[in-house]
Amino acid sequence: MRLKQIKIINFGQFSNKTFDLPSDQLDVFFGANEAGKSTTVAFIKQILFGFHLRSNSSPFFEDYTPLAHVSPMGGSLVFTAADGEYEYELERLYAKGDKTKCGILTVKKDGQVVPESVFFDQIQNIDGSFYADSFIFNQEMLGQVTSLSQADLLERIYYLGAANSSQLLQLRDDFAKDAGKLFKKTGKKPEVNRLLKQMTDDREHLTATQAEFSDYEQLDQKFSAQKEILQEKQSILAKLQKQEQSLRDLQKELGNYQNLLDLQKQVKDVAFDGENYQRAQDIMSQGRNLQKTIESLKEQLTELTDSSEDLTAAKELIQQKPQLLQWQAEYKACLQKGKQLKQEKEQLLTLTPDIEPLLGYDQAQIKQLQNDYLALPKQVDSAPQVNNTNNKFWYAAGAVFAVIGLIIIITMGMVGVAALSAGFIFLIIGYSKANQQKASNASILQKQQLAQSKREDFKQKYGLNSDTLDLNNVLTNLGQYHLKESAEADNNEQINEINQEVAQLSTAVQNTLKQPVENDFTAVLTALDEVANHVDSIQASQQKKASLTASLKQDEQDLKELGLKLKTIFAQANVENMAGYDELYQESLRQAKIKTQVNTLKESLGQDLAQLKELNASELLQKLHKLDQQMEAATSEISTAQQELAQLQVKLNNLADSTAVFQAKQDLANTETNFINSSKEYLADLLASTWISRSLDIASNERFPKMIAAAQEYFALLTGGRYTGIDLAKKLTVIRHDGKKREVKYLSRGTAEQLYFALKLAFIEQIKDKINLPILIDDSFVNFDDRRVSYIEKLLKRISENNQVLIFTAQEKLVDQLQIEPLTFTKGTQNA
Repeated sequence: MRLKQIKIINFGQFSNKTFDLPSDQLDVFFGANEAGKSTTVAFIKQILFGFHLRSNSSPFFEDYTPLAHVSPMGGSLVFTAADGEYEYELERLYAKGDKTKCGILTVKKDGQVVPESVFFDQIQNIDGSFYADSFIFNQEMLGQVTSLSQADLLERIYYLGAANSSQLLQLRDDFAKDAGKLFKKTGKKPEVNRLLKQMTDDREHLTATQAEFSDYEQLDQKFSAQKEILQEKQSILAKLQKQEQSLRDLQKELGNYQNLLDLQKQVKDVAFDGENYQRAQDIMSQGRNLQKTIESLKEQLTELTDSSEDLTAAKELIQQKPQLLQWQAEYKACLQKGKQLKQEKEQLLTLTPDIEPLLGYDQAQIKQLQNDYLALPKQVDSAPQVNNTNNKFWYAAGAVFAVIGLIIIITMGMVGVAALSAGFIFLIIGYSKANQQKASNASILQKQQLAQSKREDFKQKYGLNSDTLDLNNVLTNLGQYHLKESAEADNNEQINEINQEVAQLSTAVQNTLKQPVENDFTAVLTALDEVANHVDSIQASQQKKASLTASLKQDEQDLKELGLKLKTIFAQANVENMAGYDELYQESLRQAKIKTQVNTLKESLGQDLAQLKELNASELLQKLHKLDQQMEAATSEISTAQQELAQLQVKLNNLADSTAVFQAKQDLANTETNFINSSKEYLADLLASTWISRSLDIASNERFPKMIAAAQEYFALLTGGRYTGIDLAKKLTVIRHDGKKREVKYLSRGTAEQLYFALKLAFIEQIKDKINLPILIDDSFVNFDDRRVSYIEKLLKRISENNQVLIFTAQEKLVDQLQIEPLTFTKGTQNA
């Protein structure tokens, strides 16, 4: 499986973050400490195998409940199969109230939801612990190795091939530790040591108490001697019983041997290809899924209404929506224009009220008005006031001169006469001027009366005051008023035309929808939207039907192709159908079981197999009969010895009935009981520790040699060729480039870590055909120097040929050396 995309919804410090991996072989994530690298590693593991919410145990920190109070927790991973044929999406989400605490997992294969087993069957249904132990390299797990002693580190390396070796080693050490607490060879405080010492003390106390019972001691000696005799006879009987048991075992093995012969007759070769059978099962599964999909598509097609409605008219109506909007805009503009024209007319009447009487005049009447106005006499001005003033001047001057003349005529004679004459002359001139003025004023008044009469006639005829009338301005504004009226009429006509168009469109829409539609823009627009929705619905239904039909056709074709593939596989297996293939599979299992039974019986019989081939059943019965007689005689002797011993015991009990002796015996019995119980517990812990060690030896010996070839290559790369081989003879040793061997316990810790690193990668290499998942390396090279980092670069490129490798690092040198554009984390932000 190759990881293609990491999509984090909410996890730890991340929210809504997506990583699209550029390569399916080697990808690098770069960022400072606390930037989110380990968070991403834990996210990948937990999406695969379940969240760790405090109560779950883990070899490294995995509690990444979102820092912000957001929900849900989780995200998804997108994998592509190694051959690129399928794409799997695993989405795991956890929200408050999820009792499983592991999150709800949804698995999709090529976009279709499938059972979880479809994915996990591809990786042999491993669990999170196996993935962490085998595919994750980080400081915590490496620290578990570096914190061990050299001997413990050797064990971890040796037992790497065994599943759950770390837990078993810990369990073994716990049992050994418990056994050490119970007994030590030179200890005093452990329970067994203490009870052994107490038992000795109790015996000494009993002996001291019985010192006064000499008879008891003598009798006890006899009792001991008789007991030894009994034990000797029992030993003889035990040997006889052991011999009998051995013969009985051979007798039983005769039956097993006969079973072995029968089974060997049943063994036969079965031509069965497991890979083809698995492919056939996969094809059958795909076929069932396709069949379900086809049935679902047919149901969906059945549910779709068969709409063959002609949408041409409806589409034409929808296409008129822009025109309707244009009419609406024009209608609003016309209404606005009508209001404006009305205001302008009212403004003209307000500014030029003289046009109102002329509104009904035609062109001839206007022409007559102009002629009558032009024929009006001009207005005659009144007599100038200055003439009256001049007349008064002459009168005044004449009076002055006359008065002066009368005054000075006596004194000055001629001068007075001259002044008086001048006065009279002025008076005559004044009188003459006054008469002329009166005549002129009378003529002007007559003209004014005539002009006023004509103007009054003009006003009565036209209703206009000719004195204040500006005929040109009035006629100009009258023309403007008539233009406004004409524009208003045109505007009203346009409104009527728009209303007619809208009414026609409303009728057409009403006929299409089969429901009444009012003749206003809003109602018609709404109705057109309903028509559009109806058309969209019909078209969507038609498109969906076409899509479903195409999908159905493709699925049926795929199903047919799967059937052809299945027939090909059946032909290769020489079976007619899957039932026959299943029978062939069961027969192969039966043969495998028979062969296993044969091998098991051979191993069980072991060295006795050759003896059983030559064994005579009658001779065996004779030997058993002879042993039975010997055992019967030995049993009789033991019975006699036991009776004698019982009699001695009765005598001892009669002698040892004092309180002190009884208490001493009781104390000794209690101590012996406690000693036996503690010894059993000690032996149980010791046996469990030994059994676990032996089990690990067996598991490692089965898998470890298979890892050696790949591990040697990786170890050579990691050490720059300083070590070229790994030898597993009596002890695990490594071979230097000069051919010398070196035990692991003498390696430096760094080299031992490299060996452990190489062996883990070799283990991954061994299982790649069954379990191929991304290798996650989280800053596991922190303690590597530059030289070792250069070696690790070669190894990573070698490993990435078969397994996808994701490196999470804060080392810029490693990023530069790998020459890969990294996916970068930014420290201190919610999203890296």
